[in-house]
Amino acid sequence: MLLNEENRRLAAALRRTFDALVAPLGESIRMVWRGAGAPDARGVLDNHLKLTAQRFIDLRETSEETKQRYYEELCRLFDLAPAPDTFPLRDSTDLPPHLLKRLDRTPVSVSYLETYDSRHGTNLADRARRALFQFANLVVKFDGAVTAEEAAALAELKRTLYPGGPQETPDGELKKGRAEKAAAAAEPEVPEEELPPPRPLEELLAELDALVGLDRVKADVRQLINFLKVQKLREEQGLKSLPASRHLVFYGNPGTGKTTVARLVSQIYRTLGVLRRGHLVETDRAGLVAGYVGQTAMKVRDVTTKALGGVLFIDEAYTLATGGENDFGREAVETLLKMMEDHRDDLVVIVAGYTGKMQDFLDSNPGLRSRFNKHVHFDDYGVEQLVKIFKTFCQRADFKLTEAAEKELASVFGVLCASRDETFGNARAARNLFEATLSKQANRLVTLPKVDREILSTVEAADIPGHDELRSTGILSED
Repeated sequence: MLLNEENRRLAAALRRTFDALVAPLGESIRMVWRGAGAPDARGVLDNHLKLTAQRFIDLRETSEETKQRYYEELCRLFDLAPAPDTFPLRDSTDLPPHLLKRLDRTPVSVSYLETYDSRHGTNLADRARRALFQFANLVVKFDGAVTAEEAAALAELKRTLYPGGPQETPDGELKKGRAEKAAAAAEPEVPEEELPPPRPLEELLAELDALVGLDRVKADVRQLINFLKVQKLREEQGLKSLPASRHLVFYGNPGTGKTTVARLVSQIYRTLGVLRRGHLVETDRAGLVAGYVGQTAMKVRDVTTKALGGVLFIDEAYTLATGGENDFGREAVETLLKMMEDHRDDLVVIVAGYTGKMQDFLDSNPGLRSRFNKHVHFDDYGVEQLVKIFKTFCQRADFKLTEAAEKELASVFGVLCASRDETFGNARAARNLFEATLSKQANRLVTLPKVDREILSTVEAADIPGHDELRSTGILSED
């Protein structure tokens, strides 16, 4: 059995989900149950987990002893109490015999939670469906392979958990049923794409430190890392960990490294065990908002589903709240908040944009302010830092600056910094200037009778664009 770190992280996330479902499940049982002897909510959940584990473990072509060891290790991972000699199942004393035939109907825990949802306006039944399906996936993938028989059993479980079929909407458009949409948005692929091992934290921090400038950002990220490490240590010692949002707000002008840092944060979260995959999905208003009623929620769910296990990075997020009362951006925000709640253990969202406009965005919906309480500020680059960034572009492309060219470059950046506003591109401006410089250098080189390697790789002061050329390329504004 492959009890690797990713399996442990997924199991820990599922345990937290099941723990959170116990209280509402118990409340619903007490509301519905008639007479004495109401079942214990924890027992209902635990019985279903053991039933599911037995079903899928029994599909493996291996000895009964191996199945039993597998089953007991899985039960330990989820704090379940396995009975000895569970396999073969016909001799099982772990569960009442009548329960062993109940995998073809909606789990009783889901039915109770549906009742709770109808009374409280929550969505816990879908959350339970997703967690139960992920649990089955975890059982199947513990040995590193998925057989055809197991895949068929997973498909059957999917149909049991999500029985809803296509439904006609009032406007006649054919859409998926609510339960099937939830399944499509929540279920992991079988088998899931193989990932390389998590990168060492020291390597990720070294990459962060190598970024030009961003001193405040680096300090904030390290503080976040320290907090998460301490919470993990407390959890390992059996102490209560503080509930804390992992979602972030990145404030700053364009070109200040927000996307680069977001990609590093996603990998850091994976290394620390906060996320199971650690990939980054980038989007903006165009990727979330559609032009017709009902389409925006589908787009948001699709994009968010791609980000599960990693980070969803929304650039210029404030544009979702700038379109007025009837704008579909509001629907995007509401759908996003619901997805964040439904996938709280498997998704981190980072929203980014200008400082003032992001404050307005957070104020546009009470759910935003409560979920995004960690803010990271990205300062504009100064002249010296922009020169370093330009020189980095040169090094990557096998160019070098003469001393005179570097002085001219600093002078140009001084003019750009003195005239910049919130639309100034920072590193993007440095990139645009680099490309304009190479174009000007090329115009100079083609006039020379002879060029060699040294000449081709050297940037002279004459190659740095002047004010008029900067204006013609849009790097320097006209005013």
